[in-house]
This record gives sequence, C-alpha cells and structure tokens, in this order.
Amino acid sequence: MSNDLINPKVTDWGLGDSESLQVHDSELSASRTRRPPPAHVEQFAATVRSSPCATNVTSDYTDARYYLDRAVATNSGATALATQTDTLPGVAQCLTATNLAELAAGTHRLVKGAVVQVFALYTRAGKKLYVFNQPPPDGAIVLISGGAAGGGKYTGQVLTGDSTAAAAGDLAMPEGMSASAGPAALILNEEETGLNGHRIAAGSYAVGRVAGNAGGTPVIVIRGGSGATAGPAALGDGSGGGVGADGTSWSKPSDGTPLDVWVQTRTVWDSTTGTLFGYLRKFSFDARGLLYAVSGENQFTIDVATACS
Repeated sequence: MSNDLINPKVTDWGLGDSESLQVHDSELSASRTRRPPPAHVEQFAATVRSSPCATNVTSDYTDARYYLDRAVATNSGATALATQTDTLPGVAQCLTATNLAELAAGTHRLVKGAVVQVFALYTRAGKKLYVFNQPPPDGAIVLISGGAAGGGKYTGQVLTGDSTAAAAGDLAMPEGMSASAGPAALILNEEETGLNGHRIAAGSYAVGRVAGNAGGTPVIVIRGGSGATAGPAALGDGSGGGVGADGTSWSKPSDGTPLDVWVQTRTVWDSTTGTLFGYLRKFSFDARGLLYAVSGENQFTIDVATACS
C-alpha cells in the first residue's frame, strides 16, 4: 500500500500549508469592510427639569426619560460643585435623556435640580441619543409640615446632609441634617389609607421610602409618625348625657382626632367627714389612637352622709 494513502499530505486535501493559510487570510481581510474610527465621546453635565422643553408639551415624562438642561460648572473651589444652565448660543440647552439606572423598572424618581453626567450614543441609523446613569434615592427622612389636600397626605421637606449625631445626649432631630435645603415632598401615610383627615402632627419627622415623582416633587410613603394631639375630643368629662347614658363615641378611622377620656379609677369613703369620694384620671390619646399621657387624680364628691331624722 502506498505511503501517501496512509499519511496523505495536507495540501492534497485542499487545506494548504501555513503559508497558504496566511495568504488566504490576508485576502479575506482585504475583502472585509473596514470599520471607521470611533467618533469622539460627547459628555456633559446637566440638571433635571420638571417641565418639558417645548411649550406645546404640557407634561413631564413618567418613565426613565427626563428633560434636562445642559449645565456648566460655576464654583471657584469653595464648594464641591455648583452649576448653572448652559446658555451658549448654538448649543441645545434643553434635551431628553434616558436614565439607564431606571430603564429596567421604568421609574421616574430623580428630583428637580439633580446634577447628572450625560453621554451621547448613536444608533445604526446615525440618530443621536442621550443617556446617563444615576440611581434614584430609595429611602428618605422627612419633616412633615402640614396636611395636603387629601386625607392621609402631607406636605413636607426631605432632610439632606449628614447627621452629626453622637451616642451621648438625648435625640434632638434633625441631628445636624437640614430640611431647608432639601426638596419639597408629598408624603403618604400608609396607615391612613381610605380615611379622611390627617392624624400626623405637623413638625414631626418620619422615615419613608421614595415611591414616585410628581412633577419633580418626590412622593414618599411612610408608616405612622408622631400623632397629632391638638384639639382633642372628650369623653367622660361630665359634659353630656345627664342622668341618662352618654351615647357619645369615638373612632380613629371615622373621627381621626386626638381624644381625652376621663376614667374613674377609685372610690374612697372618708369616715372622718362622712364623705364618699371618687377619683378621676384623664387618659390622653393622640390622633393615631396611641396613649401619650395620663393625668394625676382629680377628686370629686359622690355623696355626703347626713343624720337620720
């Protein structure tokens, strides 16, 4: 049997030797379309708007897209960074950009004035798109300033800055944080779902989660807070009922007010004076129905013994 049949040469099967492969590869390379050099990377700072760029558009985006204003740095080193809107002629001041950090969830939670770093991307058709990557805030501490128009909804401010709190000393919010510099917020108390009125005290603090954005204003959901105590309703103070039973009642869902309840806690016979005394204490509940104070005893006379005739 021929040696060539047992050990055929590579060239006999049309594969060629190493030199042939090099030639073949160079021919293929020459036939390929060469990729053009990449364009320069366009990037710039911008600030989040709460209104559209065009006057004929009336509403902000509700997804991961944002209206932005190009920005330029203005600080001289005294602060970390300060910016202002770029008004250079010939450069588009307002534009639309997509926040990659919110693209999957489709959220829209960045607040008005937030500074972001924008990059330009180009589609295969040559269209320019703008993107940035700024994760939205998740949690927030808020100062509740008062009730909003709807029941269970409040106005307030988001606290900003770092706390200067130390382990020693009693808690005194905001513990170094600032409410004046933070954005205004719409605050929803989850406890008051479906209820009228407002049960949280103005001037109180709460911890919540950022759940949305309404025209640049963060929407923050909280669960409870310091209950309101001003203007309580009263039960058991002797103001109603007369001889008959007093049918006045109170309910946190329907009334939503603070409550003072007078309760007789003991009865004592004074044999020296021949007087039967009763003692009342006032139990005070905030608008959330939580007991926050109990008064000292108030003595009253139930009956006085008289000589039998």
